[in-house]
Amino acid sequence: MRIAVDALPINNFSGRNVLGGHLRNLAAASGGRHIFYVFHHEGNRDLRRDLGDHVQWIECRGVGAGWTRRLWWQQFAMQRRLDAVGADLLISTSGALVPGVSSPQLVLAQNPWCFFPQFHAGAVNRLKARMQRHGYKNAQRRAAAMFYLSNYMARIYADNAACTPRDGATVLVGVDDRMFEKAAAIPLPGFEQRAMEIVVVSVMTPHKSVEDVLDAVAILRERGVDACLTLVGPWSDSDYRSAIEQRIGTKGLASAVTITGAVSDQELIRHYQRARVFCLLSRCESFGIPAVEAQVFGTPCVVADVCAPPEIAGPGGFAVPAGRIDLAADALQPLLTSADAWRAASSRALANSERFRWSRLSQPIIDFIDKWQAP
Repeated sequence: MRIAVDALPINNFSGRNVLGGHLRNLAAASGGRHIFYVFHHEGNRDLRRDLGDHVQWIECRGVGAGWTRRLWWQQFAMQRRLDAVGADLLISTSGALVPGVSSPQLVLAQNPWCFFPQFHAGAVNRLKARMQRHGYKNAQRRAAAMFYLSNYMARIYADNAACTPRDGATVLVGVDDRMFEKAAAIPLPGFEQRAMEIVVVSVMTPHKSVEDVLDAVAILRERGVDACLTLVGPWSDSDYRSAIEQRIGTKGLASAVTITGAVSDQELIRHYQRARVFCLLSRCESFGIPAVEAQVFGTPCVVADVCAPPEIAGPGGFAVPAGRIDLAADALQPLLTSADAWRAASSRALANSERFRWSRLSQPIIDFIDKWQAP
């Protein structure tokens, strides 16, 4: 069978991780029965990997990261490209059906942003969110199959469309195999070997609620817990970074907080190994891969009890109500100060991380493709 993959919407790390992991598994499992044609643009050319002769990469000129230009190209040009390769099925990575396409579509649901109006600043974003909600509803009703990053995403799609899909399942996201290899290569640092440090790993943007973690650290220090905080990751919003830096000064935390910006993979691993606890109190997450990456290194997690992070962090994490900074501090404190509490949580974190090995995760998609027969 000939399967096309619309990779045009993939413009961030999480999307690259999801698509790259599933493509590797699909190519390995196909045994030559299927050919995959991956459509991408110049800006995400780094997606290309040598996955064998049965994965072909097709760059679409004139399409960039902007969503308006992409929608126009999909509407008026993609079906011709699908017909040219004889595609029997199209995998959409946007969470919605690709517009202007009559070929059957399998949809990956990855992004809950449109369901959170507090993050839709300005008329353009409100219009985009409305279009996404409509597109997600249409996909839920008409797609050949829907595959969701988390049970949370499955629920929110079902609520939005007031129906279940024709076929599909929740398919979790895997951690890069190299992280498991690095974790297994050396003994993981124990409680005493780690700093009394909280690490936040994310693209820093307003819905990540970095200020909540800062406020929790301020509470801990008022309690006499000499906690430090490291913010690891790029900033998508310079104004937000300025606001966080100002808050650090106002709270008197200048000596306790380190901002690294983007780091290499090796530096990221060192941060996971050095900190006693990972914390991210984000208000909008379809999954939350950094929490799992931290758990690969035995680092327990504290997350907000919204969206997908509680189900992803699992027994190796602690979920606190969003906005309850006092409860976040309560959850962080024993993980920073009690060796027994930390060791128990670290053991659960390591066990939970085993659910996220890539080799185990794509089977529902593989099974669907193998049984699919185009109308």
